[in-house]
Amino acid sequence: MALLNKDTKDKIVNYVNDFYRCEHRTPSVREIAAGLGIGKSTVHNYLVAMNELKEIIYDGKSIETDVILKCNSLSKISAPILGSIGCGDPTTEEENIEEYVNLPESIFGKGDFYILHAYGDSLLDAGIEPGVLVVVDKKSQPKKNDIVVVLNADSENTLKQYKGKKNGKYIFAYMNEKIYPGKTIELDSFVCQGVAKHMIKSF
Repeated sequence: MALLNKDTKDKIVNYVNDFYRCEHRTPSVREIAAGLGIGKSTVHNYLVAMNELKEIIYDGKSIETDVILKCNSLSKISAPILGSIGCGDPTTEEENIEEYVNLPESIFGKGDFYILHAYGDSLLDAGIEPGVLVVVDKKSQPKKNDIVVVLNADSENTLKQYKGKKNGKYIFAYMNEKIYPGKTIELDSFVCQGVAKHMIKSF
């Protein structure tokens, strides 16, 4: 093909990238043609020509673009969603693996992660609203002001801000000054089941 229309090239590449992100595979020539409303032979000719120009990689079946290569190069961590955790008073929650999800290491960093559905209103000042998914690193050691998954002596857990130790007691704070001003939980001992590192929520 002597001359490639830049707009058509861009449309094909953008369609391939969007399709890959949704379907986790590259589209066929027929699917690209149907999606863009252009002829199959035109799509095929453009793919072959762009491959010759080294703008994409096309072997007659699969297509690789710069975006797809970046997607495939991402390191991912598989993290289980383990059910729910309350942000109020400690309660007994049963661990239940709902599914595993992949977390890109470039965004979440390295860690031994699991995910919990948060409910309750005691951490609203930290942005943790009911329904938020909290990504927890179970091997992190808690530092002052970290938000941690706390397991008490009665095998009840809660999500709270760790405030350190005072007068022999471990202090955990609510973070909702409007409803729970200055409220804390004091424990003689506790087990840290992980430190909250990220939130996943919809706007």
